[in-house]
Amino acid sequence: MNTELIISMGFVGAMLSMLGMGLLIAYYGSSKTRNIGFVFLIVGAGLAYYLAEMGMDAHPSVSFMNGMLAFLGGMLGGIIGIIIFLVAIIKS
Repeated sequence: MNTELIISMGFVGAMLSMLGMGLLIAYYGSSKTRNIGFVFLIVGAGLAYYLAEMGMDAHPSVSFMNGMLAFLGGMLGGIIGIIIFLVAIIKS
């Protein structure tokens, strides 16, 4: 298995989690926890920058780019499914 692909998928998952949690905590948190939300946002932005640099090498591998697209598609599909489920539960 391609270790570059495994590491990049782990970073994408951590990045999306940090950005999502950071936004929620920074917006809904109390004054003490908002600082932690901003730290999560900074860590998520740092991971996003690292992934952008890793993906924009002189010759990014095709398997890396295909893996990233597949992983992002799966994550976005899962997030959209959860949102649809929550809307259906809230409306009923």
